[in-house]
Amino acid sequence: MKVWHKVLVAPAVSIVFLVLLGALSYAALMQQNLVLEELTKVRFSGYQIAADSAQDISEVHSNVYRLLTWIGNLNEEKITKISNEEKGKIDKVTKSVTQFDQRPELTAEERKLAQTVIAKLPKYRLAVHNAIDLSTVDVGTGMMAMQAADIQFQSMLKDFVELVELEKKYSQESYESAAATFRRTVGFLLAILAVAVAVSIAISFAMSRAIVRPLRIAMATADRIARGDLSADVQHGGSDETGQLLKALSDMTQNLRSLVGEVSAGAHTVSDTSAQIAQGNLDL
Repeated sequence: MKVWHKVLVAPAVSIVFLVLLGALSYAALMQQNLVLEELTKVRFSGYQIAADSAQDISEVHSNVYRLLTWIGNLNEEKITKISNEEKGKIDKVTKSVTQFDQRPELTAEERKLAQTVIAKLPKYRLAVHNAIDLSTVDVGTGMMAMQAADIQFQSMLKDFVELVELEKKYSQESYESAAATFRRTVGFLLAILAVAVAVSIAISFAMSRAIVRPLRIAMATADRIARGDLSADVQHGGSDETGQLLKALSDMTQNLRSLVGEVSAGAHTVSDTSAQIAQGNLDL
């Protein structure tokens, strides 16, 4: 591995971890968004339908009793108008609960309560109609007939309360699930961040050691050669620039040894020759 490759390893690893962290963060945010959408669009809207329907039915029941109380003072047109308005509200509630029952994500318990309410609403509507109709003839008879509607109302109101509580329960569970998912995601991202930092630091130290150690050996060898010490045996390995530098120093040391040996041998030869010449001169 070349030196510039080693220099780029740590930043490259950091970039890979950053990309991974970004991808996981995006996936976690999308998952969190889905959970929040379910909480808002499914659970909260279900709770709102149940609560609004219960309130509308309560208002209808209260308005019918008020109508029966004042029916003697109202003309037929006014009675018909109020009666149609209240029956229209009952039909609106029926439509809302029916749409709620058609949701595919409902649990068996939710569906059972919704269908129970849907089955009771027409009976309540009929009982209200009969009570108003009889009250136009005799208020006392209408009030007695209203008792049947009151029984239906109390039964429906109980179902609505159960449905509201059930939707609150599921909403709370969805919220807690979202919170738990968020905590797990944050923990997972922090773990990846810690691993990324640790791996980057470890690789940085390893690459620094792989680059600096051969350079120190080269510096020490060059210093010994500068002081005239050619006995150093330079160990070299690898094919990167630092390995090539150590190999060049090793070759240079060996060449210098050979050169010094040749010079030394030549000096001995010259010395021996000079001695022989001197001895010849003495003989002459």
